[in-house]
Amino acid sequence: MRLEEPVDLLDGQPGTSYVIERIVTSDTAMDAFLLRLGAYPGERITLVSKKRRACIVVVKNPRYSLGANLARAVFVRPLSVAG
Repeated sequence: MRLEEPVDLLDGQPGTSYVIERIVTSDTAMDAFLLRLGAYPGERITLVSKKRRACIVVVKNPRYSLGANLARAVFVRPLSVAG
């Protein structure tokens, strides 16, 4: 079975649980913020809803709103095909 290519959160489907594949940013403050949320490679994340400039996600139970810059930095695979 071929694994799906990772997508960033704004390209994900609302209501879907994902595994974070990688974080792509050169901004150390952005990296630190995502780490404080518990958003790091291998962690489960659920995309609750999304708009053009933001999305709502669940990481370890709390809900967070991520702006487009943060959401575009988080690459995920659907939980069912993550390997």
